Amino acid sequence: MTFGVNELTADRRRPQNVTATEPPAMATAAALLDNLRRTPMLRGGKISERRVQLRDEIASAIGGEGVLPRLAKRIAFQLIFKFDESELGNHTTWRAIGEQVRQETKYLKTNVGLVERQIIVALPKLSARQIEDFLQELTAKDPTIARTVLNVALDAADPLSAGRRYLAQYGHVADQLKLVDPDIARTLANATFMARVPRKKAMHHFKHFADLFMKFRDDVGFARTVARAAFRSRDPIKAAKRFIATYDAVVAELTSEGVEPDIARTLAGIASLGSDPMSAARKLLENFEGVVGLVKRSHPWVARTIALSACRAADPLAMARSYMKNYDDIVQMVRRIDPHRAREVATQAFRSDNPLRWAKRYLIELQGMR
Repeated sequence: MTFGVNELTADRRRPQNVTATEPPAMATAAALLDNLRRTPMLRGGKISERRVQLRDEIASAIGGEGVLPRLAKRIAFQLIFKFDESELGNHTTWRAIGEQVRQETKYLKTNVGLVERQIIVALPKLSARQIEDFLQELTAKDPTIARTVLNVALDAADPLSAGRRYLAQYGHVADQLKLVDPDIARTLANATFMARVPRKKAMHHFKHFADLFMKFRDDVGFARTVARAAFRSRDPIKAAKRFIATYDAVVAELTSEGVEPDIARTLAGIASLGSDPMSAARKLLENFEGVVGLVKRSHPWVARTIALSACRAADPLAMARSYMKNYDDIVQMVRRIDPHRAREVATQAFRSDNPLRWAKRYLIELQGMR
């Protein structure tokens, strides 16, 4: 499942297996990575001074090829624990490992959409090809939860078996909840899955949650926020009631001051997670109004949407400018392909880390629905 340094590019070519024509150092590096990933991660214990020095040398050589520092250290640590020193090669081998891991990192960012945190956790356990294959496997079974399952599974010692088990558990919870209320079954099943709550306990909680969430049937995003926050607490029902009461109070306060109900509900949903919800809501409203004033000058048709997305940022105006640029870049690209859908796609994709890539994916989804 390993591949050479020139076989991962920014296009959609898949990782390939190592061949006999590759330089010896690359073949050795590929074999070490392959064998490293065949066994669960080791936590280790006390190591000799010589092993500490060797770990640091390996990490430095791997990191010198442009690998994320934390990832280089994790790989070096596993190498010195899982292999004898005689099997580890030399600096040439370690640099070859770094080159391969750098290319894998680039592939996962560009073509699979993983972020650095996920990559640092995943690459000592799985190759880029295995990760992409696993995401495709999960997506084929349930596209609505695939990336959530992948994200949680990557933290496990054995991501593949853990992910398959998580998906099965999620399916059981969702199927049972559908018998009670299909409209919000997936929202609560997702929260249950993320919180690792057993199915019997999930059903007990769900019967109470269902009544609370009827009023939010048209706002699944808020219902999901409440469910996730509540399931992390020791008393989910009490936490949900407290969260909803806070939300209602913030909405009432904002609307009494003339804030439009839709905006008030969005701001309240964000602010209610904080320690001082009303103060947070007022700050968000101040940010929102400032961003709207900026965006209306050039993008009045999408000003509210961008403002609601940017108002929670540390620098709302800078974030808004970034979003407007993303929006314009997407519109320009999509107009060459499907001009009637340009603004629709831009509105959905401007917030992402890689807006053009996600815009292309969303456009393909829309075109497939024709």
